[in-house]
Amino acid sequence: MHLVTILAFVILFWQAEDPGRLLLVGEKDVLWTLLVVLIQPPLLGVAAWLSARRARRLLTDQPHTPQVAQHVHHRAIFWLRVATIVGFATMVFLTRWPAWFTFNIPALQIVGDLIVLSPFVAGIVVVWLAAYPLERALRAEAISFAAGEYSEQARPWRLRSYLDFNLRHNLLIIAAPMLLILFAANMTRGYEQTLQTWSGWVWTPDVLLGFVAFGVFFVAPMMLIRIWRTVSLEAGPLRSRLEAICGRIGLRYRDILVWHSDGMLINAAVMGLIAPVRFVLLSDGLLATMDARQIEAVFGHEAGHVRHRHIQHFLVFAFVGWLLVTGVMEAVARMAMEPESATAFLTLMIQGVGVAASIMFWGVGFGWLSRRFERQADLFGARCIMPSEAECTLPCSVHPDGRTVLTGNGRVCATGAAIFASALDRVAVLNGIPHEERSWRHSSIGSRIRFLTSLAGDPDRGDRFERMIGRVKFAMLSLAIIGSVVWMYYWTVVPVPAIMRIQAGGP
Repeated sequence: MHLVTILAFVILFWQAEDPGRLLLVGEKDVLWTLLVVLIQPPLLGVAAWLSARRARRLLTDQPHTPQVAQHVHHRAIFWLRVATIVGFATMVFLTRWPAWFTFNIPALQIVGDLIVLSPFVAGIVVVWLAAYPLERALRAEAISFAAGEYSEQARPWRLRSYLDFNLRHNLLIIAAPMLLILFAANMTRGYEQTLQTWSGWVWTPDVLLGFVAFGVFFVAPMMLIRIWRTVSLEAGPLRSRLEAICGRIGLRYRDILVWHSDGMLINAAVMGLIAPVRFVLLSDGLLATMDARQIEAVFGHEAGHVRHRHIQHFLVFAFVGWLLVTGVMEAVARMAMEPESATAFLTLMIQGVGVAASIMFWGVGFGWLSRRFERQADLFGARCIMPSEAECTLPCSVHPDGRTVLTGNGRVCATGAAIFASALDRVAVLNGIPHEERSWRHSSIGSRIRFLTSLAGDPDRGDRFERMIGRVKFAMLSLAIIGSVVWMYYWTVVPVPAIMRIQAGGP
């Protein structure tokens, strides 16, 4: 859902640059535009209801294998999200819908953008409403699986709580910071010539927008912990144990927070680039369903993202992607520049090449990198809870013959790996995630468990994995530095790049 929301804002940004559009309906054909816009939420709702009914039937017919219904439901939701973003792109690029809400006052354009976004949001909410009965039934299955205090306290989802949870955790987490960046983009675009004249530099609006976007990303954790309804984890044995882990691994943070979700979420997260704005979050469902060692394992996983600087390396990855996509677009623009070229067509073609290159880079590269980072965090989490020699109960390369040997970055205790695997297994079951179901950003739970378990018996494999991750990080940093030098040289030598000359109205 987060990716779909990001894509919706990318579409808005791209449309605002006006690369040219191929209208599906005439400019004055109001009724057809309204039909394209208004028919999408009902169609999505009907499709979601039919798919949810099928999954509910599977859940009823196969009560002992709920993962079958879960898998069918997740696949249906994936394709419904694809349909939602394709429908939104259709109304933005092929109808006059955005033009109806274009204002001449830059500060007010954000209101028009919200109206343009409203059918997209309506489609998402309709899908949630149609899926609610099935989601409620799947939650009941998870509650029945859980034991002890959580099973006694947890309640089936109420519709109000269900919608509140989805709005906060699946929509607002992305929409809130993106709206701030969109507002800044409207302002820099609206006063583009003024900024360029004042500074004497053609790139001033873009650089200013980049600083604003980074600033929003930097302070976003302060906003998101309020959207997610968090409170500080109270003092006690668990907090003391987690603080001890932080002291041992050198993790600095602002606070450890409980993430309230009415017990709907069994998860953890870490956010923030530096300690003053870094928070570690543990959901209420996680705290209620896992024992202390399992909680430490999940906490160690999140700490691993921080200690390995995964967020910073994702930013480097994004920067390298921007350099590569910009370079491809500039190369295409320079090759396509002819005196008789149709400027509008060239602009559309160049933008299309940029979008295709971005999809390839992010769709393939980011997913691959994210899955490796998740495994590295898994390894770190398992090492965080490494037991003593006396506590190790499995054949282990770290504690052979009841003694501890020197450990490399890839060596993990078999008992620690088993504890971490049990936490992963519980996260999967209670969140309704089939063990072998993959996602764009994560490998399947089953493959992660198998990988971590294999490292306990083959420490050399873990060392090779860590070295591979190190080489990938080094390559990204090298590309970022080399690309920056090339970019600065090129844009200094060429006063007005080919992309800007074409967009300005001629070669």
